[in-house]
Amino acid sequence: MLDKLSRILGKSIVWAFSGALFGGFFAGMLNFLLIEDIAPWLALILASTLSGMVISAFFGSMLVALGGSLTGILTAISYQILFADFHQPLLLLGIALVLGFVAGSFFTKREIRDSQPLAQTGTGLMAGLVSGPILYFIVSSSSLLDNHWPVSAIAVSLVGLCYVYFIKHSLTLLSSPMALKLGGPLVCGVIAVAVASVFWIIGESYLTVPELGQISRYQGVLDATPLGLLGGVIGGAFGGAMLEILGIRMEQHIS
Repeated sequence: MLDKLSRILGKSIVWAFSGALFGGFFAGMLNFLLIEDIAPWLALILASTLSGMVISAFFGSMLVALGGSLTGILTAISYQILFADFHQPLLLLGIALVLGFVAGSFFTKREIRDSQPLAQTGTGLMAGLVSGPILYFIVSSSSLLDNHWPVSAIAVSLVGLCYVYFIKHSLTLLSSPMALKLGGPLVCGVIAVAVASVFWIIGESYLTVPELGQISRYQGVLDATPLGLLGGVIGGAFGGAMLEILGIRMEQHIS
């Protein structure tokens, strides 16, 4: 009994960390989309899908994800230094995507074969797409859209459970020679774009209009992120505990 409880606690802690990453990214992305006047149903689906893609890449293909993250960070910082007065986010994201492709091409075949980044990211995409409509139904039925931490907690649990279901199938479907060849550049590029967009939003959030004394409208994105982290921790811990209680082992699929 004690051994079972220790395994449940251990898996809850591991999934809580992954959930924190997901929850923070999800809450920030959701609020950004809502600020841009995207319909709530579409914003929830896009946020869950994008978050699922990014976090599953970190969860299953850490090396490729770190390469994309470093590329995105360096691109965003360099862009803000060199083009401080030229705020064109699409140009920044385009540069990050291209540089991510280039950086991803340097990974060896063995590294790509071992981590299978395209399969991991594709699984996150499918999990987010499937979870999005369910999440919208739950949120719209309970008026939780403005409560960031419970929405993030529910999203983490839904996407995580769908990820568990899809992972063993996607690893087979997305492990062809072509997928392995494109996996490194494609996933590295996607992660670079995601990270660069986060840095751009952070920069925009702290911009002010001196003559009007206004704070950027993107400040709400930063305000929502801590609550998203909290919700992600709760949802991730719950999902990890349920996996252990149900006896589901993911290690055989993520390696």
